[in-house]
Amino acid sequence: MISLAFVITCLLIIVAPGPSLAVMLTQSLRSGRAAGLATVAGNTMGLVVWATASAFGLTALVRTSEIAFVVLKVAGAVYLCWLGVQSLLRSRREPDRLADADQTAKRSPLASLRAGFTTNVTNPKAAVLYLALLPQFLPPDGNPLVDTFVLAAVQMALSASYYTLVVLAIGLARRVLSRPLVRRWMDRASGLVLVGLGIRMVTLSRAAL
Repeated sequence: MISLAFVITCLLIIVAPGPSLAVMLTQSLRSGRAAGLATVAGNTMGLVVWATASAFGLTALVRTSEIAFVVLKVAGAVYLCWLGVQSLLRSRREPDRLADADQTAKRSPLASLRAGFTTNVTNPKAAVLYLALLPQFLPPDGNPLVDTFVLAAVQMALSASYYTLVVLAIGLARRVLSRPLVRRWMDRASGLVLVGLGIRMVTLSRAAL
């Protein structure tokens, strides 16, 4: 039932840069590998929500209801901009204050889990992904509910595996990336990217989905 075309399509969608990847990079650089992995777990939890909604046809609301679409994209845009502003403010801190803030963040992996989850569930493109992608690969003679969950499980496994590899790679390079000057510029860059993604999301139209 799981075709090579489905796997390749999922991989192409997963590796494309987006809000989830940006948040994972930010959390990993700021608080280390554990925070990055917690963000991956949160993102996967968000996919579980969309997979369940897709199986019961609820994701269609995002595409057919203007109110549901606007509420979702505005919430997602506000959250991304808030994360981006936090990164920009961090880039203005002195190195010792930045180190103290990072130590505090390390003690709260729940914040990274929440960041990954919130970013995913407030992204209308994640909803449409399950609405538009999974039905195309459902076998005509199968059980739609069961088959949807199977396809979703494969997509989530691929997503979690790829993002975990990204987090581990960042962990290997974090000694260099955590230098004060490098961190300052990385915070500025990630902050601008997150704010830019937030602005892009709030201007998103349903026709673009």
